[in-house]
Amino acid sequence: MTIDPEIKSIIENQIELMIKQTKAYLPFVRLAFPGVKDLSDASFSLIVANVLPVFLTQYAMRLKSPSKQDFVEFGILTNKYKEKIKKVF
Repeated sequence: MTIDPEIKSIIENQIELMIKQTKAYLPFVRLAFPGVKDLSDASFSLIVANVLPVFLTQYAMRLKSPSKQDFVEFGILTNKYKEKIKKVF
C-alpha cells in the first residue's frame, strides 16, 4: 500500500459519512429519480466523485502528488464500498 494510512482513514470516513447521508435521504432519492434504473450504481458514482477531491486535497496539503499506484489504490479502496452502497437500496 502506498496511500498514507492517515489519508486512507480520511477517505474511508468520508465514504462512510456519505453512505449514512444516502440512507437518510433514501426516500427523497427514490422519489426524485424514478427513471434511474440502478440508484445504487448512480450513488456509488456520486460518492466516488465527491471523495476524489478530498483524496487530492489531502496530498496537496502534504505538498505531495499522488502516484499512479496511489490512484489505483484509490480505485480499489472505493470499490470496496460498492456492495455496501448496493445494500442501502
